Amino acid sequence: MTELHDYKYYTNLGISETNNGNFEEAIENFNKAINLNPTYSLAHFSKAVAYHNLNRLEEAYENYSKAIVVYPQMVDAYFNRAQTILSNENSDDEDLKKALQDLETAIELDTKFVDAYYYAAVIKKKLQDYRGALKYLDKAIEIEPEAVHSRALKKLIQQKYLK
Repeated sequence: MTELHDYKYYTNLGISETNNGNFEEAIENFNKAINLNPTYSLAHFSKAVAYHNLNRLEEAYENYSKAIVVYPQMVDAYFNRAQTILSNENSDDEDLKKALQDLETAIELDTKFVDAYYYAAVIKKKLQDYRGALKYLDKAIEIEPEAVHSRALKKLIQQKYLK
């Protein structure tokens, strides 16, 4: 006789497998969880994280998107979905604008999300909107005065692009 488990059991098992670096096994467990409860956002999000770790960016993006559909307030899903775009060397300006939208949504949901401000600035810089980048960096530095990466990027933009 097989033992029956619920969706939370498989999600927790998948998270444990992810933490151990067993991403394929994790994905199998997340699939079981999603089959049992397709509206459990944590299972979709965690499955996306496993795909992200495998550098399977399109599948990660899709699963972050599913998590967002199920739970539109999931800040980390927006942030991580933007990261899948930033991780892809073939991202074009339109992709970068989608990533920026995700980061702006993450910022709306969590106004103190320093990393979201930083990566929004990175995208603005890539899009050659240097003043826009500085606005995000200033906000990141206001929240976290010791934000080393934000300070360094701000200095670079000021010295190299806004002389």
